[in-house]
Amino acid sequence: MAGQPRGAGPLWALGGAALGVCLTGVAGQLVEPSTAPPKPKPPPLTKETVVFWDMRLWHVVGIFSLFVLSIIITLCCVFNCRVPRTRKEIEARYLQRKAAKMYTDKLETVPPLNELTEIPGEDKKKKKKKDSVDTVAIKVEEDEKNEAKKKKGEK
Repeated sequence: MAGQPRGAGPLWALGGAALGVCLTGVAGQLVEPSTAPPKPKPPPLTKETVVFWDMRLWHVVGIFSLFVLSIIITLCCVFNCRVPRTRKEIEARYLQRKAAKMYTDKLETVPPLNELTEIPGEDKKKKKKKDSVDTVAIKVEEDEKNEAKKKKGEK
């Protein structure tokens, strides 16, 4: 044994035995060909194939697509989700929203009706209570007076 180092004989025998065990395990997993005829293929799926309840495939697809389309149309009508197409429409919608926001902000400053109505015989020059809320008209009048005073002071 000139080509093999000393003590390598049992190691080769152990490796050969392990390889033999692996090959027998692999050989057991191989499928042997059967002589039985192959399974028949299912018929191809066409538009005339009966799916269920004696309805053809195209019936089912049509009903399903109509159902989905009706849901989409209903949601678009309920939530008003039309997309504007032009720049003019986008700007008009922006101005409309801005005006609506300003209107709601002004409405919040308007006091209740009982504070707006005047009581007959009440002194008009009577000082206001600090609790009362000024109406929009009163604030506008005061702003105009202040601006007029500023303009007179500048001249």
